[in-house]
Amino acid sequence: MELAVNGAYEVLSQKMTYGHFMLVNDCDTDLSHIKGSGTGHTARDLGHYNIYSSHTWIEQAWGYYYTGIDRVNRIMANKERVALPDDESKKKFNRLIAEAKLLRGICYFDLVRMWGDVPLKLTASDKKENFALTRTDREEVYEQIVKDMEEAISDLPWHDEMSSYEGRPTKGAAMGLLARVYLFRAGYSLHQNGKMERPGKYLEYYGKVKAICAELINSHHHALNANYERVFKNVCENILEPNEVMYEVQFYNPSGENDHSSKIGSYNSPEINRNSSYGLGNSFIKTTHFAYDLYEQGDTRRETAIATFKINANDNVIPIPRKNSYTWAPGKWRRNWIPGPPKDLENMDINFILLRYSDVLLMYVEAVNELDGRLDKLAIECLNQVRRRAYGYVPTATTPAIDFTSADFPNQQSVRDYLFIERARELCFEGFRRFDLIRWNKLAVVLHDFAAKFNAAVADGTLTSYVWAAGNYFKGGKHELYPIPSYEIRETKGSLVQNPDYSNDGR
Repeated sequence: MELAVNGAYEVLSQKMTYGHFMLVNDCDTDLSHIKGSGTGHTARDLGHYNIYSSHTWIEQAWGYYYTGIDRVNRIMANKERVALPDDESKKKFNRLIAEAKLLRGICYFDLVRMWGDVPLKLTASDKKENFALTRTDREEVYEQIVKDMEEAISDLPWHDEMSSYEGRPTKGAAMGLLARVYLFRAGYSLHQNGKMERPGKYLEYYGKVKAICAELINSHHHALNANYERVFKNVCENILEPNEVMYEVQFYNPSGENDHSSKIGSYNSPEINRNSSYGLGNSFIKTTHFAYDLYEQGDTRRETAIATFKINANDNVIPIPRKNSYTWAPGKWRRNWIPGPPKDLENMDINFILLRYSDVLLMYVEAVNELDGRLDKLAIECLNQVRRRAYGYVPTATTPAIDFTSADFPNQQSVRDYLFIERARELCFEGFRRFDLIRWNKLAVVLHDFAAKFNAAVADGTLTSYVWAAGNYFKGGKHELYPIPSYEIRETKGSLVQNPDYSNDGR
């Protein structure tokens, strides 16, 4: 049983899920973009919104998610055949079933976020069955995600109740992911009518976020690391820290080859010359001074999050001038933070952070504000814990010099405006920005406004000449979703209907 569950989770440790694809999925936004202005390259096409239904990464990602789902379905179909001779066996069995259900929930959640209404299949595939499936309304898919995650929560342990934590899913991780599911369910998404809409029960879903996050916060099983930079150094050093980093998708290949290794720390890192002692920092994901300037003076997160330098062949740090800030890079994952010599120029063992405790705190704030129109005492404390840590103070210690009070947020919109920036500052490059902008129904306007701001900076000489390509390709009412892979349309003989404004012929 354990081998079967481990094999199911393997799909998250593929390049075309969390090892590479999800890094590019978060581009292009006001925070990050894929290097280079051209198209005709898999990553640039995806990041710059030159997206087509035969895109190989989209095809592979879709396939891996449904492979994971099918593996879980097969586990569920055969679970009664497992011998359980004693209570300890039953306890372990229940935990493994819970892990499998959580994985199925994660896979369907990613599918819904990226493709909208998708086929919901809960039985193991058989070569005799009819595979011409139709799309299932996303609300029905969300119901199954919630069911799987709720059932998983009841049989998973807290991380600090385990004899040793080795990175397996925990109760806190499942609760945080369920809160995220409800948060996105409450938001906007693109529908088959070509419109961005939110469900009629969205306030009910915000209520679920509030309740789950409150329970998780008040359980005191999780807390912020006092040092923001140390959070990411731990990940680069393969130090598991479940207090804050509540769940990581794990990667490891003993020889540095492709299987089960990631691009994290190379593809989304500062540029590092391949002849340096650290190995190659490919640095294909970039940012700009506009993201850098979101941070206020004294915010220690800025120098961790954004690398304004590159490293040459002699391991020297070379500053990159502000006029070339479109070549600045994410700084949270760095090859020069990894102990030991590189196993491979590009492949890495750095894990993908799927959930941090700071996100739980910020989700609670957002839910309370949307539900009640004002912040309660716990929400103010959540904001202050994130803020104190950012400015170098103990997260849980009252700090009058910088602490917020309710007077700092006179209305609902003031909280929304703050979270729009604060989620960017705290969680940048971790896979949230594009999804956040979509659920807030802001992706189209933010990309339009950012393109204008970027072009103005080029025109007035703040930046040297560069084309921010997403501004030329993004189309609202289309690119909030990916296309159903063309081979799926073809193999199901058209029973799967394509997403709005995409062609079925591979374009």
